[in-house]
Amino acid sequence: MLGFTNQRLYLLITGIVLVIAGLFIHHAMVGIGISLILALFVFYDEKVGILFLIIFIPIRPFLSEYNSGFRVIGDMIILLLLLKTFYNNRKNIRELVRFHPFEYAFFAFLLVGAISALITEVPLKSIIIQLRAFGLFYLLFYIVKRMKVSSEDIKEFSYTTLVFAVFLSLQGFVEKISLRTLFLPGSWQEMVLSYTNKQRIYGLMGGPNEFGMLLLIAFFIGFYLLNTHKGKGKVLIFTSLILIATAFLLTYSRGALLAVIVFLPVYMVVSKRIKFLIPLVIIGISATLLFFGVGKVTNYVETNQSHAIEGGTETGDGEEYDNGSGIDRFSGAFSAENRALSNADGRVYYFKKSLEVLKDRPLMGYGFGTFGGAATLIYSSPIYKQYGIIGNFYSDNQYTQVIAETGVIGILLLAAFVFFLMKITWDLRKDYEFSPIIIYFIIAAVVSGAVYNILENDAFTMYYFIILGYAFRYLNKKENV
Repeated sequence: MLGFTNQRLYLLITGIVLVIAGLFIHHAMVGIGISLILALFVFYDEKVGILFLIIFIPIRPFLSEYNSGFRVIGDMIILLLLLKTFYNNRKNIRELVRFHPFEYAFFAFLLVGAISALITEVPLKSIIIQLRAFGLFYLLFYIVKRMKVSSEDIKEFSYTTLVFAVFLSLQGFVEKISLRTLFLPGSWQEMVLSYTNKQRIYGLMGGPNEFGMLLLIAFFIGFYLLNTHKGKGKVLIFTSLILIATAFLLTYSRGALLAVIVFLPVYMVVSKRIKFLIPLVIIGISATLLFFGVGKVTNYVETNQSHAIEGGTETGDGEEYDNGSGIDRFSGAFSAENRALSNADGRVYYFKKSLEVLKDRPLMGYGFGTFGGAATLIYSSPIYKQYGIIGNFYSDNQYTQVIAETGVIGILLLAAFVFFLMKITWDLRKDYEFSPIIIYFIIAAVVSGAVYNILENDAFTMYYFIILGYAFRYLNKKENV
């Protein structure tokens, strides 16, 4: 069913075994060495580099808890993929410097953020961190667009995604039922969580929102396989989708769910298709039943654990699992209490602060590394004191960050970037096999950008730029016919 070449399967299994071995040797140089070995595999087969990325990038936080050297695993593989791309096109330099308008808009956006940061005298290391956060996975589009990609390569990519997502889903069930006591790093098990967040599964990604977003992407890819695969394996794919959908529900990810709610009617109007709703409804009902089943088992385990701790005497002080408390995340998302909290020290508060920044620096903002992004979590910001912001924070709103860091020019460039991507999406809306997920990506970027720093979501940007690279090869082939 998977159709892997022997060499690619051998390299993939070898890489996975090496990484697993590295988890038991808590030395950074070992992790770096293994990352380098995996990166060198790219020179034998660049396609296996893509498969390594879709397996190891999502769980990099988990890997890094055991071996800090694995923090560079993605950077090394992408760097070697880039070098291999240069090598393969060494006789066709023009191809290496041919870009689409959306790429020029993206480059200009990065340039504005960097120049503005230099004017603000943001430390160079902070600027580099932010440029990496925004630009690293764009390189995958640059690379994949210039690869020779076959239909078998796309199937390998899809099946690897599906199988790995099922593995992550099953681990999520274990995390849930074991009350976060099995197969997680000690520091994660000891993490202090609010009662509502205790109901959510964080997975090996270490965050329920990131996990929810990845599961949705895997679900769309699995749905593509369900529609294209023929034979007995279809039942396995269908079962896999139920498991993935159940795990998604257990993340209680509001931003990801909001993107789906917007996507479905848009896709039906754009594609003029509704037949996909039949299997989708069946999967949804099955996943909901399994979701409540997992909740019941978790409740049973938690009750027994509480009784054991109390010597068999029920005190009534234990917090039993309650599906309702998790569901309240959705129903109470726009409650008066949540709105008040958001205004006091949440997304709304920081959005208002970004508008203050815009008034002071309307053209280019204060630059990268100054407001609620990856870099400020590490190095803080030179402007926080000026605006009365205490402590480092993550804006959890891409628009907030862009407004404060790049001003009107950055906003316009990012709008141009999205516009050109929408045009590409429109061209791919019907005939392309990945049309649904391409449409989903652009909707999720716009919608979920209001609740996530979506450009810094590694799994989201990684998958988007890989699939966009595949899509460009499809468009080029179609135009040349």
